[in-house]
Amino acid sequence: MPTGPTTSTKGILQPKQAAEHIDLRRYPAAPDVGRFVERYWAVHWSLGPGESYAVRLISHPCVNVTFLDGVGAQVHGVGTTTSTHPLSGSGSVFGVKFRPGGFRAFADRPVAALTDRSLPMRELFGPAADGLAATVAEIDTDGRRVEVVEVVEEFLRRRLPAAADATYLRLTEMAAVMLEDRSITRVGHVADRFGMSVRSLQRVFHKYVGVGPKWMIRRYRLHDGAELLATDKSADVASLAVQLGWFDQAHFTRDFRAHVGASPVEYAMACAAAEDRKPLALLGS
Repeated sequence: MPTGPTTSTKGILQPKQAAEHIDLRRYPAAPDVGRFVERYWAVHWSLGPGESYAVRLISHPCVNVTFLDGVGAQVHGVGTTTSTHPLSGSGSVFGVKFRPGGFRAFADRPVAALTDRSLPMRELFGPAADGLAATVAEIDTDGRRVEVVEVVEEFLRRRLPAAADATYLRLTEMAAVMLEDRSITRVGHVADRFGMSVRSLQRVFHKYVGVGPKWMIRRYRLHDGAELLATDKSADVASLAVQLGWFDQAHFTRDFRAHVGASPVEYAMACAAAEDRKPLALLGS
């Protein structure tokens, strides 16, 4: 039964700069719901007149359900590209982040059918989703966030399967290995570790996760790379590329630029510049 992490908290681009504009909080799932849910999260922002900020995310191999004023409850399949979320004024969003493959227990279709799509929650959960969204909108304030977690969690709890199927349990083991073991850089590594063929892995990931195992491995390593470049000013790009499974620095730079919009060196410089510009009041926080 999954209890440890199957995804990281990485993925926010220029994380220190983002932290100056948003308040991100994470909440654990109860053990029974936590078989399928990685965590709950909430973001609040309050920007000054004329001020705006765009949060950019390298997505995770996870389905999310979000609750946002004026939009309601939505299910977001795995996004295969970097997403941009422009913010202005003040507002908040509450979300449920499912484990890789965890949403399959609540879906009436292969999770690949949701990839790169957002749907009203009612399309998958029926009219009760609208009632849930209304309740969340009514109580979602900073001081009552724990109540929001409890309400959403109870909604999911009533829809839990009696038991997680064996394929999903094995998948969560794979996800944990992919996440933690940076030597896992090829699908063949996972296939060998778990005694499965590459084709079988691909079928399982299509049905449960919504993306292939190669994509998931590469995404976790891309998260690792972006995190190191943002936090370690001494990181060597050439060594990092090989360590994370790319053939060489040129291939890593190409993939990194495609997702981030900047080369690894440019991104590291932007993160360092943002750190240097940080107000003195923040440096001691």
